[in-house]
Amino acid sequence: MTDKPAALLALTAGADDGIFLAQVPEPLCVGPPAHQFLFGGIALAAAIEAMERRTGRPALFASAQFLTWARPGDTLSFDAEIVADGRVVRQCRVTGRCGQPAFLRVQGACGGQDAAIARRDAAMPAVPPPDACPGRSMAWRLSTNLNTLLEFRLASGAIPDRADWSGPGGVDLACWIRARCGAPLDRRLLTVVADCAFLALDDALGPTTRGSSLDNAIRFVAAPVGEWVLAAMHVDGGENGIAHVATRLFSEDGVLLAVAGQTMRLRG
Repeated sequence: MTDKPAALLALTAGADDGIFLAQVPEPLCVGPPAHQFLFGGIALAAAIEAMERRTGRPALFASAQFLTWARPGDTLSFDAEIVADGRVVRQCRVTGRCGQPAFLRVQGACGGQDAAIARRDAAMPAVPPPDACPGRSMAWRLSTNLNTLLEFRLASGAIPDRADWSGPGGVDLACWIRARCGAPLDRRLLTVVADCAFLALDDALGPTTRGSSLDNAIRFVAAPVGEWVLAAMHVDGGENGIAHVATRLFSEDGVLLAVAGQTMRLRG
């Protein structure tokens, strides 16, 4: 472990049961200096942590709707409610607030049970291991902050490194990603990695394309292990200023860890 910042909000318990609080530090924000905002995947990861702490069980899935931005220095609250308390699954609703207005709404569930049945048909793309893949700086495409938090290694596809780049126009991108602080994978980090799906827009729609997440959904398949995760992204389509991207997350040994999807509003 190092003293590098973690790609997660530090949640503390509030005065009421199910309420969790956090300050938004500038290193977890993206965007231009005059318009920085909390990275959406980090906000959803905080909501998932609130669900897990509220229920005492691991998250099964979570689906977020982003309503507005949280800015550096803002004080956030995450109100995790159990809306259906079953014997195996506890269904949850989380409202993220920045002051009084809601900036995030999340539906999800936690739970599961021990069972001998396991099936994962999705096969990991045939790509080299992380150490054999070239590193890529995302400071130009994402932000210096996010590039400081996460390490990226290009496994397949293309990532532009300049605005006038013209590539093959593929709709698939695979990157190995890990936290630079050395933290092991957990469901929160998988959620942050899944929110990097807009990287796939570059090759498919052009390197000047930007995407703002309208929603973000993730479904957990297996318990995460190790540090590296392969994010295999596919642009399902884009039209009328909207794009949809699907992501599958794999461990280094090829186990499917989670499936995710986003709808994004496009802007040039």
